[in-house]
Amino acid sequence: MSWREPGIYRWSVKILAIPVSGNNICETLQSWWTRASLDNATGMIRIIFPCLVSWDVSKERNKRVSEARNAERFSAEHNGDFDCGRVENSNNQLVQKNEPDGHSEKGCMKHGICSHEVLRDRESDSNSNGDHNKMMRKASFKLSWWCKGENGDQHKHDIVSFEKGNITTAERSSKQISLKWESDPQTVLILTKPNSVSVRILCAQMVRWLKEKKKLNIYVEPRVRVELLTESSDFNYVQTWKDDGEILLLHTKVDLVITLGGDGTVLWAASMFKGPVPPIVPFSLGSLGFMTPFHSEHYKECLDSVLRGPISITLRHRLLCRVVRDAAKNEYDTEEPILVLNEVTIDRGISSYLTNLECYCDNSFVTCVQGDGLILSTTSGSTAYSLAAGGSMVHPQVPGILFTPICPHSLSFRPLILPEHVTVRIVVPFNSRSPAWASFDGKDRKQLAAGDALLCSMAPWPVPTACQVDSTNDFLRSIHDGLHWNLRKTQSFDGPRDL
Repeated sequence: MSWREPGIYRWSVKILAIPVSGNNICETLQSWWTRASLDNATGMIRIIFPCLVSWDVSKERNKRVSEARNAERFSAEHNGDFDCGRVENSNNQLVQKNEPDGHSEKGCMKHGICSHEVLRDRESDSNSNGDHNKMMRKASFKLSWWCKGENGDQHKHDIVSFEKGNITTAERSSKQISLKWESDPQTVLILTKPNSVSVRILCAQMVRWLKEKKKLNIYVEPRVRVELLTESSDFNYVQTWKDDGEILLLHTKVDLVITLGGDGTVLWAASMFKGPVPPIVPFSLGSLGFMTPFHSEHYKECLDSVLRGPISITLRHRLLCRVVRDAAKNEYDTEEPILVLNEVTIDRGISSYLTNLECYCDNSFVTCVQGDGLILSTTSGSTAYSLAAGGSMVHPQVPGILFTPICPHSLSFRPLILPEHVTVRIVVPFNSRSPAWASFDGKDRKQLAAGDALLCSMAPWPVPTACQVDSTNDFLRSIHDGLHWNLRKTQSFDGPRDL
């Protein structure tokens, strides 16, 4: 609005024409001031009213634009394209919204991980006007899990978190796991080492205590039930199974498994479950035990603590092994899969020739094994055959597949540790001089002829074993007690010293 509005212009002219002398100057000035005030008020209304109308229109327009932007952002968030909390200011500069961390994390963690940090340089740009700070924005990115199709046997355990441009992992599967009963256990399966008098006596005592004191239903092997009934007819409450079909349903009935023996008894217990495995409480009554932390002398205190809970457990990963014959139509046309807790071994058998094995990791060629054979081991089996062949000892909670050659014909052939999500394929080439033989946890031996292949991947059903303290403490104690790892005399105190 121009200052040349009629009312204001007349008021200005009259003020300049006021006479400087006379007695009625006050009355004249008061009269003119009143008329000028009315004219000025009218002019001011003419100025302010259009501004008010324009402000209301602008406010309504901004409201509609804001609603449209919110709708677009909501749609983008649900489509996985949320722009990580960025808005534009009036100068079309990119700035970061001051949103709570929970909302921002929710938007970015839904389908992956976003980078959304916007940085402002504190120093002003010398080439600019000096009022605008230099803007720097980190490149946005998004991480998401990848798997080999809907039918891929990928089992992800990690949760990846994002904070200020840094990627961190948390809540891994190797983290210490605690088991807490939501309802009291009702049924227990007891598996024992055969041909041992001490184990038979302990089994009878344990069965009687669990029934009388804990009121539990008890399952044993048919052989053990016969032994118990031979000792006393009072054990007629002990249950067993009649055929292999009932064994397949044991995981639906049994809440807890107790093993009396060594590591071999634990392997036998794991092999009975082709799918999910109930928690296993292993008591040490064998010659060497890396998976049996409990002592039989204190079985009442141990079982009472386990049944009461909570307890620490170790999730021991298993390998799922499938044999694909040369005549198979595709890689899914396999024989019945086999689960192993320790290792699968491919060797030359009775042949005097070197094994010749082509090895692949997913679709990538690894190497050609020429030697006595190859061991594919779990981390629980790293202290077994793989260790004797030169492999490393690995914590059982570490998910991975150990790739260990047996007496290779090359000194540079060193063991590998592969990630858990890969599938290892071992093929006997057609130019091999002899067939190979595969054994699974030391049994179920199968011949692999030229053209046959063995597929190994991580099984989705681990074996949970109870810990006496925790998984790390039990593992370290087992290698100290079982292998006398790094045991030597302490260096003598006397002798030469640095001055």
